[in-house]
Amino acid sequence: MQSEKNQDQLDYKALLANAKQALKVEYQKSAALASQLQAIKTQLEQVQAENKTLRESAYEDIIKHFEARTQAAEALALKTEVRQRFLEANGCNDDESFDTLWDSIKNKIQIQDGEVRIVAPNGTPKFTLTGSMMTLRDFIQSLKQDPISRKFFTTKEPN
Repeated sequence: MQSEKNQDQLDYKALLANAKQALKVEYQKSAALASQLQAIKTQLEQVQAENKTLRESAYEDIIKHFEARTQAAEALALKTEVRQRFLEANGCNDDESFDTLWDSIKNKIQIQDGEVRIVAPNGTPKFTLTGSMMTLRDFIQSLKQDPISRKFFTTKEPN
């Protein structure tokens, strides 16, 4: 009976040792999985941060693209309007020298807040002799009287 008791105690100790070893292995597996999970979470956070950066830069690129397109459209509209005024001042004669004239005057004309403004070289608005802001029509008339730009206009005055 004593030997059975000793055998049961040995079996119990062996069983207990095996259970402890199995728990230790499971704990190590669990710790490894937790470490892997943390590494995956860190990678996910990095990818999310990169995606956010890419999204933001893509939005910035899109905004810059449309701003550039808007500026190009405004510049073309301005050039077309100036050409129209030029043709009106020339009695509707299409003078091929407009592009040369445009190159010399385009820096004096700006679009600000959707309005055409005539500006001095320092960027300040130009005014007429009466004190009002110079209009595009006023500017074209002043070009007709300017000794340098006068050559771009026909000599006859429109009716």
